[in-house]
Amino acid sequence: MSKRRDALGGGRLVGIATLVLLAMSALILERVGTGEAGLRMLIRATARTSLVLFGAAFAASSLRSLWRVPATGWLLRQRRYLGLSFAVSHGLHALAILGLGLVLGDAFQVDLVTVIFGGGAYLMIALMAATSSDRAFAWLGRRRWHLLHRVGVYWIWFIFANSYTARAVMAIARGSESLAYLPVAVFIWALLGVRIAAWVSARPARAAVAVT
Repeated sequence: MSKRRDALGGGRLVGIATLVLLAMSALILERVGTGEAGLRMLIRATARTSLVLFGAAFAASSLRSLWRVPATGWLLRQRRYLGLSFAVSHGLHALAILGLGLVLGDAFQVDLVTVIFGGGAYLMIALMAATSSDRAFAWLGRRRWHLLHRVGVYWIWFIFANSYTARAVMAIARGSESLAYLPVAVFIWALLGVRIAAWVSARPARAAVAVT
């Protein structure tokens, strides 16, 4: 079974994800159009595909340490390629935002905070994607590589958490019947919860190592 699953991993996983994302993007633009409505729908769709792919990579090692089953083993082995697939998805997300900016012209405005933190997230995505290879790991060294990727994943997690949690809270405060953002916000915080649970469960092992 593991060999069968791994046949869908590695570079092939990135290729399949890219084809699916491109097909999804083309379908949205063909059905809704390349104007504001279509681009906004594409932005929402790629934000969600990005979150799913990022979440799988973000929680892979923690899920494996908590549940040692074939599925979590596959996730851990494919963590690098899930991360690269996320980079592709968020690249399409960026292109959709740029397209919306072109369509709206001067009406398209982005505040400075979004530029700084959102731009920083894209910088982290680019750096992590560029260093997602054994050669880059050897060149950077274990400590610097882990520092870059740890800062990067938590930066990106924060951007997702801030965006969707704020929208969910606003919908609840306004008494909106549409709570579409709530399950997404719960999912994002659950990802962090899985990481915390894995860290807590590993404390006895770390303590034993420290004693010896």
